[in-house]
Amino acid sequence: MELAVKTLAGKAAGKATLDDAIFGIEDIRGDLLQRTVRWQLAKRQAGTHKTQTRGEVSVTTKKYIRQKGSGGARHGSKNAGIFKGGAVAHGPRVRSHAHELPKKIRKLALAHALSSKVKSGDLIILDAATAKTPKTKDLSLQLAKLGLTKALIIGGVTLDENFTKAASNIPNIDVLPVMGLNVYDVLRRDTLVVTKEALEGISLRFEGKLGNESPFSKENFIDDVQLVDGVGPKSARALRNAGLGTLTAMAAAKPAALKELGLDERAAREEWAAQAKEMIGGAAPRAKVDRAYAARLLAKRAKGAK
Repeated sequence: MELAVKTLAGKAAGKATLDDAIFGIEDIRGDLLQRTVRWQLAKRQAGTHKTQTRGEVSVTTKKYIRQKGSGGARHGSKNAGIFKGGAVAHGPRVRSHAHELPKKIRKLALAHALSSKVKSGDLIILDAATAKTPKTKDLSLQLAKLGLTKALIIGGVTLDENFTKAASNIPNIDVLPVMGLNVYDVLRRDTLVVTKEALEGISLRFEGKLGNESPFSKENFIDDVQLVDGVGPKSARALRNAGLGTLTAMAAAKPAALKELGLDERAAREEWAAQAKEMIGGAAPRAKVDRAYAARLLAKRAKGAK
């Protein structure tokens, strides 16, 4: 299957070939979409709602009426649910609303969601989602020319910073990297916009290859100590001032040097040196926030190289 590729200016930019197994499903199964959306929404519920039990209500436990002769029921204290200020009977408890859904079902549901957009004619292939300046007004005019008022835009592995900032202030326009593509967001917007880079990423994702590659190949190695889990901007600043601002230096750092900064106990507890050695060897950062930080640094490096 082939679809025309457009630029943000609305001009033709060739054609793109779509995988029929992902975008060409004719019989769209609504049950799969419903199960996956329900799984997504249940998983993101906080589950922090709670009411007080009889043991948690702060009221007197003194017997407030005599046992017999009052003409009413016999009660020992006022923390029962039938009294004002008492406990709630069978109230909600703190719990997780998440439930299991097989990975095969989730994968199939995503293919059905993407195919539903192709079938309804609501899929647009974009040459690239980039912007020269982070101005919302300029991007709004470009999206209006394409007829996009309620759309989900899927970029590559890393998003263009200017484009993301400009789109963040436009109502009903969402921008996600290809790893963030999901059934709920595809269905909640009228139009799905996919870049050419994202098309390649979607194919790799269905093959199970996207996200497995490490950003720390030889040409993409980032020697920054802030990628260590537990090292924030403040700690990284102190380490840089002490000459320990790189992963290479952290891997070879002596406990005495960290003790002078008051970071020796944290470094030992959080295995800073071990983490640095892992990343030097090609592993990705342990924390998700550090992987996102690495992606931003790589995007800036690629932008500066152009």
